[in-house]
Amino acid sequence: MKKNVLKKFAAAALAAATVMSSMSVMAFAAEPETGSVTITKYMSNTGAGKTLSPEEYTGEAPNGKEEDLLQNVEFAYVKVGDRVQVDTAEGKSSKTEIQYKVTDGKFLEAIGIDKTKASANFTQTELNNAIKTHKNDTIKFVKENADNANKKSTVKTTGEAKFEGLSLHKLYVFAETDATNAVLASDGKTKVNVTKVSVPFLVSLPFTGNDGKPVTALKVYPKNSTGEDTIDKKIVEDDGEKASTTANIGDTINYKVTYSIPVGENGLESLVVTDTMSKGLTFVNNANNIKVLNGDVVVDKTMYTVNANKDNSTNVTTITITFDSDNYCKKLAPNTTPNFTITYKATLNENAVLGQSGNTNDVFVTYTGDVKRETEHKDTKVFTYGIDLLKKGEGTKLLEGVEFKLTDGTNEIKVLKSGDAYYPSNDTKASSTVTTDNKGEIHIRGLKPGTYQLTETETNAGYVLLKNPVVIVITPSNKADEVAKGVVSATVGGKEVTMIEDSGSATAKVPLTVVNSKGFNLPATGGRGIALFTIAGIAIVAAAGSLLFMRKRSK
Repeated sequence: MKKNVLKKFAAAALAAATVMSSMSVMAFAAEPETGSVTITKYMSNTGAGKTLSPEEYTGEAPNGKEEDLLQNVEFAYVKVGDRVQVDTAEGKSSKTEIQYKVTDGKFLEAIGIDKTKASANFTQTELNNAIKTHKNDTIKFVKENADNANKKSTVKTTGEAKFEGLSLHKLYVFAETDATNAVLASDGKTKVNVTKVSVPFLVSLPFTGNDGKPVTALKVYPKNSTGEDTIDKKIVEDDGEKASTTANIGDTINYKVTYSIPVGENGLESLVVTDTMSKGLTFVNNANNIKVLNGDVVVDKTMYTVNANKDNSTNVTTITITFDSDNYCKKLAPNTTPNFTITYKATLNENAVLGQSGNTNDVFVTYTGDVKRETEHKDTKVFTYGIDLLKKGEGTKLLEGVEFKLTDGTNEIKVLKSGDAYYPSNDTKASSTVTTDNKGEIHIRGLKPGTYQLTETETNAGYVLLKNPVVIVITPSNKADEVAKGVVSATVGGKEVTMIEDSGSATAKVPLTVVNSKGFNLPATGGRGIALFTIAGIAIVAAAGSLLFMRKRSK
């Protein structure tokens, strides 16, 4: 009996010892041997903004409407030394503190410390100050020396990049190595223009948390400064600025381009404005036509060059305004977002497209800081229209050489013929007379909406002139969205007509047909009627002469 009890007790003791031993092993296994760093990337959309110092990267996660998580920002790290506990007291006194033995001479060189001091000990404050002073060199060092396995980009939604398996008591330098592809983590596609990247930071685990306890899973919240580039283009007229307008051929169009470019912490290398004018627009390429302002300050003309290149096959003109890199771009203040305004003029020419397709003018800006970027494109449109007249006689006869005078009711509209059409012109040879061709047609091109009159002044022989002028009215739509698209309607003599399509535009040309009727069939002066009277007179005179001659003979 006693033996059984002893056996049971021994078995229980053995089991307990086994469990305790197992617990001991489990407890030992739970102790971390490595640590991790999770970087959550934020931006501050404040133009130049403020970049946090490394000392501010830890603690509570930042929040607020002005901040957003960023995706596709690359971070990397390099192991550069060890954490050591040393006695820094002089003489026979004792002073124990934690310092960092830097074993990587290239790192020391990057942060401005003699690389021969490799394996020397430094305080974290000394190293942090050196990194802040040599921010770009430190980033370059990490970018060139980090293994691919030690590089990660922040991910969608969380904006996090997590690095695991970091050895404890080692010294690592982390850096933001590429922010050129940054987008909002919320949607994974909205691009963000980073103007200032975060300062590199040192990590040595375990890290002491706010509660005084050691932390091996460190969370870091560096923040970028960002700036938005903006661009807009308008046509300037007496009644304001607009994205589209109407004009006669020959009219001058006043353009205004406004744009802002964020200048990053490393300044700006290049700045180019590109403006493409469709074939219906003629750019006046002279120094007085272009004016550039930075804020309210006029930029000296020596600070930029203007080139206008016309493609002879398409008649499209591309204008570039290139700012001087050394004397202007590099002298713009870092961490600013200057606002520029450019004004210039162009003329609507006879190559203008009629109707809703419009005559476009597209502009965008390219600029280079740490990376080359391009703003969105902005364009304006100038709309113009035409009139197609067909002149007929009775039946199917087409009347050539019939003349009309073109007016707006009170003023003559001077036009000049080019090819088979008439265009508004200020040329001394221009007149308000338009004449039908051998097809009985008159084509008038390049008229803005308004009221026009065609008064017939000369027609073919035997036909009666029109009693009254033909009144043509071209009217813009009263719907805002259609106005922006150049939609118009037309009436002829007060009657609505369907406009003719041209170049893909449904409302391009006003059609009208004018028919002349013949007048009474009266003899013309010096014509056949007088001849008959003459013959009759001669016959009467001859008869009278014969009677007189016969009477004399009878006597």
